[in-house]
Amino acid sequence: MFYSRQRGSALVVSLFIITVMGAFAAAMIRIDWSGQDTTAREVFSTRAWYAAHSGNEIVLSKLFPLGQLASAPLACDQTYDFSKEAELFSCQKLQVSCKTHSYKENGQIANKYQLESTATCGTGQFETTRIQEVWAKDLDNNEQ
Repeated sequence: MFYSRQRGSALVVSLFIITVMGAFAAAMIRIDWSGQDTTAREVFSTRAWYAAHSGNEIVLSKLFPLGQLASAPLACDQTYDFSKEAELFSCQKLQVSCKTHSYKENGQIANKYQLESTATCGTGQFETTRIQEVWAKDLDNNEQ
């Protein structure tokens, strides 16, 4: 008689264990997906950062070419679009805007250059944009 009252308890215990294990499995899947999402965002973010940095470096190398001590040969007050070259980084957009600011130093007029590079990498929910700004100035006439 005692055993007949306990019939089916194993079924209740096993259903409880299956439910708890299912909840744990769902939580682990969610954590794994979140980790993959974070990793993808970090990769595209890093690519965008380096693409923006490269855009600034390209324009700086055109502003101040090695071995030439003359004034900057590049017309700075414009936006340069390197989006076709950005395919190397799996990026859709890479633009660098360059602005010239004149100032007086030691009685002479000199220039400062403000470069702002914008790079966008990734697609859809993983799209990431990074902006970098760089300032450069002409060399003093004494240093040339």
